[in-house]
Amino acid sequence: MTTNANPREYLRHTVAAPDGVHLNRRMREVEISWPDGRTDKLSCLALRAACACSSCLHAKRSGRLALYDADITIVDAKPFGVSGLQLFFSDGHSRGVFPWAYLRELGEVE
Repeated sequence: MTTNANPREYLRHTVAAPDGVHLNRRMREVEISWPDGRTDKLSCLALRAACACSSCLHAKRSGRLALYDADITIVDAKPFGVSGLQLFFSDGHSRGVFPWAYLRELGEVE
């Protein structure tokens, strides 16, 4: 998945919290049900690649190639205030916070 948008831009925009978030471990995806009736299914691999934490952004900007295990999963997801989700990946990475607006945009790309 590739998006040209700046992930930090999403911190400035307000998107209504979803009606539901379901972690489907068997399918390795997160299903998000939005108030307007739209449902997005985002793969764990795509979410890991889209992480916008400072260390991931630095790696992308410096041109480092990031290789992720195709079998990566999300082991936990916790609300981050009212603005988004913090995802905990099976590779130990847990620094990324995914604002609702960013998740919504990722759903349009996936």
